[in-house]
Amino acid sequence: MAVEVLFFGQLTDKTGCSREIISNPGTIAQLKRVMGEQYTGLQHASYVVALNNRVAGDDENIPEGAVLAFMPPYSGG
Repeated sequence: MAVEVLFFGQLTDKTGCSREIISNPGTIAQLKRVMGEQYTGLQHASYVVALNNRVAGDDENIPEGAVLAFMPPYSGG
């Protein structure tokens, strides 16, 4: 089944898109690897991945139908 991947900020420049639907790769680490192979600009970029609106660790499993967001560093108060 598919998952939705969103890119924000400067990551849209590195990927050339803001949204993509892909087959579920399994874990966040596998997602990063797949996206890094497809979009080489991500390989050295700083970002966090959110899974269904919360920051996710690399070892987390991705449920079917999930929404994932690649987000660049941000600051705030």
